[in-house]
Amino acid sequence: MAAVRGTPKPWKVQAVEEVKRLFTGYPVVALVSFRGVTARQMQDIRRNFRDFAVIWVTKNTLIEKALRSLGGDYEKVLDYLGDQIAIVATQLNPFKLYKKLEETKVPSPLKPGQVSPVDVVVEKGPTSFPPGPVIGDLQAGGIPAAIEKGKIVIEETVTVVKAGEVVKPEVARALELLEVKPVKLGLDVRVVYENGVVFTPDMLAIDAGKVFEDFVDAYRKALNLAVNAAYVAPETAEILIAKAVMDARNLAINAAIFEKDVIEDILAKAHGEMLSLVSLLPPEALDEELLNLRSAVPAQVSVEEKKEEAVEEEKEEEEEEEKEEEALEGFGALFG
Repeated sequence: MAAVRGTPKPWKVQAVEEVKRLFTGYPVVALVSFRGVTARQMQDIRRNFRDFAVIWVTKNTLIEKALRSLGGDYEKVLDYLGDQIAIVATQLNPFKLYKKLEETKVPSPLKPGQVSPVDVVVEKGPTSFPPGPVIGDLQAGGIPAAIEKGKIVIEETVTVVKAGEVVKPEVARALELLEVKPVKLGLDVRVVYENGVVFTPDMLAIDAGKVFEDFVDAYRKALNLAVNAAYVAPETAEILIAKAVMDARNLAINAAIFEKDVIEDILAKAHGEMLSLVSLLPPEALDEELLNLRSAVPAQVSVEEKKEEAVEEEKEEEEEEEKEEEALEGFGALFG
């Protein structure tokens, strides 16, 4: 019995239903372009993704029909249809999915007739080729090659093809010989959809290392401010106690509070001050014991050295103030 005219083929109906199932059954769905991806590479990608994602390929017209049937926010994805499209459905968040998809890209050579997405530059320098027919292939591709010391060399750096230009067969051949692979082929993200929100690649391409460094820097500045403000928290308690002990010890020494923990330091401080005084007195004012002590004391600090010490102390105070200001800025950046 002949099919009724206008009735869609069963496989198309099934494909539309599968697209609808993927978009409604998974929290995150991406449309990716797979142009240029070889069958072998796609098989490897499917195998690597099978534990956390479903990859489905069908016609754009069927994807459009499914999304229009769903309506609402799903229709936002229609603007990103085109080219050779695959659907990737997953439980991963959009940023993790984008990173996984970027990892599918591998360096690849340019093919004859392909439009180059980038400027391709061949650098000046030696090659591994001995003299032979290869030099003709390189020159035909616009690469200035010559023979030096029994090897083929590139005489000068040259741009053999610019972004947007069609790659000529002889250029592709020359780049293949030099093993120049200027493009990366893999699943190229066009859009990621999550609960009515559309993410484009520029939103998802974040530098995770830089973000981590920013968090570390903000934490350091917040900790610095909390310590200087004596704000007690689990992260600052140990530091504050150590600082309090050090401050209490310095106070006890400077105030000459005779406690067993600081008595040796007080005596050492007094002895040092006595030696400083001895170094300022004339020899006739000193007895033999003090004269002997004086001879063991380094020469009196010059006026210039004292000035340098004063300048150094002033500089340290300014640096301390700058650190406190940085801490305040870091605290504001961390907590808004």
